[in-house]
Amino acid sequence: MDAGTDHQLAETSSVASKKVESIQGFENDGQTQVESKKQSRLKVATVCILCFFNLTYYMDRFGIAGILPSIQCEFGANDKQGGLLQTAFIIPYVIFSPVVGYLGDRSSRRLILVIGIFFWSCVTLTASFMPKLWSFIVVRSLTGVGEACFSSLAPAIISDLYASNVRSKFLAIYYFAIPVGSGLGYIVFAEVGQAANNWRWGLRVTPIFGFICVVLILLFLQDPPRGQSEGSRMKTTSWLDDIKYFATHGSYIWISIASTAVAFIAGAFGAWGPKYITLGLVTQQEQTEDISDLLGRVSLLFGFITVVTGLMGVIVGSLMGTKLRGRYPTIDPEICGFGVLASVPLIYAMTILARGPEAPTYITFFFGQWFLNLNWALATDMLMYTIVPTRRSSAKAIQILLNHVLGDAGSPYIIGLLTEAFKPLVESGHSTKTYYAPITTSLWNETASAVPKEQDCDLSPIDVTTAERDFTALQYALFIALFIQVLGAFAFIATSWTIIDDKAEVDRAAAIGQQKDGDSDQLADSDSPSEKSAVSSPDVITISEHT
Repeated sequence: MDAGTDHQLAETSSVASKKVESIQGFENDGQTQVESKKQSRLKVATVCILCFFNLTYYMDRFGIAGILPSIQCEFGANDKQGGLLQTAFIIPYVIFSPVVGYLGDRSSRRLILVIGIFFWSCVTLTASFMPKLWSFIVVRSLTGVGEACFSSLAPAIISDLYASNVRSKFLAIYYFAIPVGSGLGYIVFAEVGQAANNWRWGLRVTPIFGFICVVLILLFLQDPPRGQSEGSRMKTTSWLDDIKYFATHGSYIWISIASTAVAFIAGAFGAWGPKYITLGLVTQQEQTEDISDLLGRVSLLFGFITVVTGLMGVIVGSLMGTKLRGRYPTIDPEICGFGVLASVPLIYAMTILARGPEAPTYITFFFGQWFLNLNWALATDMLMYTIVPTRRSSAKAIQILLNHVLGDAGSPYIIGLLTEAFKPLVESGHSTKTYYAPITTSLWNETASAVPKEQDCDLSPIDVTTAERDFTALQYALFIALFIQVLGAFAFIATSWTIIDDKAEVDRAAAIGQQKDGDSDQLADSDSPSEKSAVSSPDVITISEHT
């Protein structure tokens, strides 16, 4: 009787313990799901914060072009000095970018972002109060420190949060900010400056967004372990080893050349496009619109086209890449290469048609920009899946350094320099035509003499007496940029020769890292107290053998 009772009690205890374990299992699963949802929301929030500042940065970067004639007029700056406004930030960037890339692969990326964006916001706001040209250029150049702290880290963080096609989609969203932010910059800077009757107020919009980003980063941004999305924890290597790796990495070299060429053309037309189109319209005899209003309208349309084509280009390029990548492994560089190549004749047509009716100019520019924007997200995606996770920040930092020095930061100054060099040649080639502005510009006195007064920057930021010469000289300079664009197209196509092998190498490195992680976890488990007690207890061994 006692034995039967003990047996019943044992069975009851066993059933109860199983129920408790079952309940605890459900509770643990529920807690895991809640934590997983929270982590998922934080990951999405991280991408949104990074996209928000990328948008803000490019608004500030290219918004200058929307008010460039007003800045040149107030400071008395020629085209060479006007181009320097878009180029000067490269000096601080060159100094800080490699350092940030190195630290970004080894230190807290959140801290670097907070310091960099806060500094960027401060100097951007300060520059709007500078009274002289050179003080304005020097303070504006310090924004390069902030960009160095952001641009190389953000894509690497997104790549550590997500893998494969999901990463491609989020990188596409991130790279919307380049064309969309640029377009919004033209619109916001021109409209705010015109509303306030002072171009400086346009510069004071983006610092507010920058300070907001700092707060959001402190509250919500995640800094995942390097290689988390690949499921491995790889060890970092020395910076010298990283440099040797990049110098012999075929895909990295070709992608860097191609993206630098594309950045050159984007920077050249982004900085000079609104002024070029305005000059083309001013040279027309039938043009009677007030020049300040004309420049504002051109900046608005230019910005709108940049935003729309940026959205369309990035979406179409990313969708084509993700849909076709499984069937055609080299489709990403081919989309980029043929897209850039297709945009060359369209942008060339835009430069020719700018002297005529507006509609053909904007139509050719629209489709040229659309094809050009197919590559923005795909180029970075290719870089991320052909470079091992522990070297991605450094890889991106060096690539962006090349993109800026030889691309979008250098091209505005180079185009401005060439424009100034071509002006004497244009004048000697044919007589300069003089086009008189309407009476509303008040550039001449009421006696209608041929002698112009001193230019009134508030009424006309463009000197109409030299509009023909300035337009032709700028046109010749922009033609040179198109040759660089062709080089970029062929460099993207050349990437298809190496991309399959380089991606396979990264996949092998990730697999080895996962295997090492698994082995180390097994060793850790074998050294745990529970394992030791299992080995030292004969009763436990007996139970496990029976089960």
